[in-house]
Amino acid sequence: MIWKAENITEVILCAAGLWGACIVFLLPVERRSHFPLRLGLTAVVITALITGLYCSGGWNILQYTGAKMIFLALCYMAVTAAGALCAEVRGFEMWYCGVWILMTSMLAMEAGQIIRNIYEWETGSEGSVILILFLVAVYVLIGATAARWMPEKKHYDIGPRQMLSAWVLCIMSVTLCSFSDFQERNILLTAMLQFYCITILYLQSALFKKSSMRKELEMVQLLWHQQKDQYKISRETIDLINHKCHDLKHQVQAMRAIQDDEERERYLKEVEDSVQIYNAIVHTGNEILDTLLTEKSLLCEKNGIHINCVADGMLLSFMDPVDLYTLFGNALDNAIEAVKKIGPEEERVVDIMIYERQKFIVIQIVNPVWNEVKFVDGLPLTTKTKNGYHGFGMKSIKHTAEKYDGFLSVEVKNRCFYLKVMIPAQKQEK
Repeated sequence: MIWKAENITEVILCAAGLWGACIVFLLPVERRSHFPLRLGLTAVVITALITGLYCSGGWNILQYTGAKMIFLALCYMAVTAAGALCAEVRGFEMWYCGVWILMTSMLAMEAGQIIRNIYEWETGSEGSVILILFLVAVYVLIGATAARWMPEKKHYDIGPRQMLSAWVLCIMSVTLCSFSDFQERNILLTAMLQFYCITILYLQSALFKKSSMRKELEMVQLLWHQQKDQYKISRETIDLINHKCHDLKHQVQAMRAIQDDEERERYLKEVEDSVQIYNAIVHTGNEILDTLLTEKSLLCEKNGIHINCVADGMLLSFMDPVDLYTLFGNALDNAIEAVKKIGPEEERVVDIMIYERQKFIVIQIVNPVWNEVKFVDGLPLTTKTKNGYHGFGMKSIKHTAEKYDGFLSVEVKNRCFYLKVMIPAQKQEK
């Protein structure tokens, strides 16, 4: 293969266009150590890929649609690998970033080629300089707008649906590019269609971000209402303790004046019942969980509900305190609400178990139910008055479990409601 000056120029221009797009979309994300060195290495890899194409048959091979599609697929794999080398990535993040890099570079190169065709700068240093200046201007514009706006806290939060739709748009763009010919007028139509594809991709990103913000707002509103309910429960608990202490004070004073042994024994029994409140203090080995369970136990004491707790709280030491409150607060509130409706006091029981089984941490809460429980999408339907926020309790528990790669299961069996959350035990190592 004989290399000419124009061949070397075309190889450099093509590599520069692809590498420039890499820089634009990698600068706003979280970078790895020695980022400039890694970025320089990606330039070598991309240039080697373009050079390898030329050595295998020159640009003539790109006249075939299949060959061009294979080349663009290799470019996509190269920029994705380059992104993974330079940035701290997670999930589909780099695959999504690779879509943007490839589609942007294709559109920029085609737009630059249109300018070269219009002014008949197909060859020569003048046309190459104009193309490079055009690419720089386009990439600076994109870097200052879309590439900077899309990441959230230096990361792309990409789910399977968004990634799938991005791949569909990328395949459409690659197909358009593969059927186009830089020497013909249809390149203008191709560039316009590719611009529409990128516009749709950006609007898709904006819609998914808006949806994520809406979910976050709903969660904030839900937590605010939970804190409001928690404050009410805390006030009731304090009132209960104050009431018990007030009774105890008067009972001790009355005992000093009692002469009759039988009456004194009766007062002693009342004092003993008053101090039973301290049996509600729970010790699981997890301070956050102890506080929450103790508060719920005091509430149960007030309502004549007995709590059985066999729990190893140390197993949940890796969980965020807010997540612990969300999970156990909602689960126990639902259990207490259901048990309060039961007539016989001896049946007002809530069982709490936390244990490890087969590399899973199992959280199980069981309570009897007398009324029929209706399920929608695998979750029990709320019986509270719907004000826009009730019914989120079980969804919050499910969301918390899934946050730690776990899952929630609920069922009614033998007139008892079983709530079980299973979380991988290896998460404890974090």
